[in-house]
Amino acid sequence: MRRILASAVLAGLLVFTMLAAASCAKSHRIFIESNTCWVAKIDRQAAATSDDCGNATYRVAGDIHCVVLTNLTDTGYVRVRIDEGAWVESTTPRGTVETCR
Repeated sequence: MRRILASAVLAGLLVFTMLAAASCAKSHRIFIESNTCWVAKIDRQAAATSDDCGNATYRVAGDIHCVVLTNLTDTGYVRVRIDEGAWVESTTPRGTVETCR
């Protein structure tokens, strides 16, 4: 009887640990490559906007769907991807690219 109880407690702890790890694992990375200045928006939210120049990497906690990146100059390029997704690139003047998971 003790073995059954101990096994049940161990199985419950294992399930709890797996669920806790799964809920904490929602983290994504946004990779930006550019030789110009740009502005990025995450999920089209004004509060989730970043403007910078050159290359950048962001770690985002929680779930994200799309990133929009806009070139702020008439020359150069902007590239973006989420996690290990495909790169999306624009070389058009003041061009915009969008990538989604």
